[in-house]
Amino acid sequence: MHIGENSHKNQWCFIIFDFLIFLPITQMAGTLLIETMGAPKFVDSVRSFKHVVFIQYVARIIRIYALFSTAMRSLRKHATATWARFAFNLFVYLQAANVFGGLWYFMAIERQTECWTKACINYTGRSHCSFNCHDNLEDYTFLNEFCPMKTRNATIHDFGIFHGALESGILEGKNFLQKILHCFIWGLQNLSNLGHNLQTSGNVEENIFVILVVSSGFLLFALLIGNMQRYLKLGKEMTLKPREIEEWQPFQKLSKNLQQKVKKYKSYIRRKTDYIDVQNLLNNLPNELRRELKRELCWNLLKKVQGFRKLNEVTLDALCDCVKPTFFTEHTHLIREGDPIDEMIFVVQGKLRTYTFKDIQSGSTSSDHKRYDGKNTRKEDLLQDGDFYGEELIDWALRDRFSFDIPKSNRTIQALTNVDAFMLMADDLKIVFNDMMNQLGLYD
Repeated sequence: MHIGENSHKNQWCFIIFDFLIFLPITQMAGTLLIETMGAPKFVDSVRSFKHVVFIQYVARIIRIYALFSTAMRSLRKHATATWARFAFNLFVYLQAANVFGGLWYFMAIERQTECWTKACINYTGRSHCSFNCHDNLEDYTFLNEFCPMKTRNATIHDFGIFHGALESGILEGKNFLQKILHCFIWGLQNLSNLGHNLQTSGNVEENIFVILVVSSGFLLFALLIGNMQRYLKLGKEMTLKPREIEEWQPFQKLSKNLQQKVKKYKSYIRRKTDYIDVQNLLNNLPNELRRELKRELCWNLLKKVQGFRKLNEVTLDALCDCVKPTFFTEHTHLIREGDPIDEMIFVVQGKLRTYTFKDIQSGSTSSDHKRYDGKNTRKEDLLQDGDFYGEELIDWALRDRFSFDIPKSNRTIQALTNVDAFMLMADDLKIVFNDMMNQLGLYD
């Protein structure tokens, strides 16, 4: 009960916190308080209000990022998440423009009031002047001479980057929407062009503010463009991956019933993995379905090998379970002449070229596509759909259970096209054959 009460209180704290940072309550309350204040407190109130706006912005971004991270946990691998991440980066960029525009507005009021105060002291000799409309009316026409707003005159008083706010008349205007849009556009323009057109005065606080605008604009714009390119590329890859699986040649050769079973798990796998490539597809399928899929895809391929034709179903099932899908890009060298044969290769789709410069037998290829150049002893074979390579490993695996002297290739194999294939690793083949020999009692 105590835990439940604490949880309930925490929820209410978060709700109140969200209201304070997302709704313009502080701005509205601050505006009402400032209007009722006298002149001595007015400048200090505006100066404090700048900090409130900045703190609220930081708190808002932190809270939004926390909510965004929670939402991304359920969508992190989904294509929709790429657009959500891009939208979040864009939102942060626009929020920064809004905040810098708001700070520019308040700092313009502060600079205008400072100029009025100095002019009043110089003109009247009084240390304090009230510019509140509710106070006694006085003649302040001298302010137009000391603080010109319509024309820039740095010799009298340099307003720097805030002259545009004074010249546009938004400080004394009462149209709230016009104020918001004008300040937002100012922030957006100067973040985008990195403050290129800003003409600063000698005021220290103003120059620090411009440095923040330029550095923030550079950082946010770089992050926005970089992440946009990244997310667009990632989104394109993620949307293409499901089609690649369904267009994968072995998948098309599956029975309709098994295809439906695989598709049933496709959306579930897509939520768990970065991409729905073939390897992830097989790894995330239930064990029984994975064995059924491999048996249907690999059984006939294995039966084409002379050394596998007399194996019983248990051994063939074990070999099917060891077979792994692989992909070779065009011009890739799978193995070079003289290298150890680490795996058997079963071509599903594409073309492989095997060749040698030595006068040897054609090797253990099931392909009949042979060419001879007539000039030397070079022989060249073409491996296509259903062909295989690496039959030498069978004799090696049967010869000695403790032998690790893997036979070397007498040919070089190179992909002529992109190739989908299955591979059976030499170590897996030896393990299966050792188990088979133990069951038959051929090993002591």
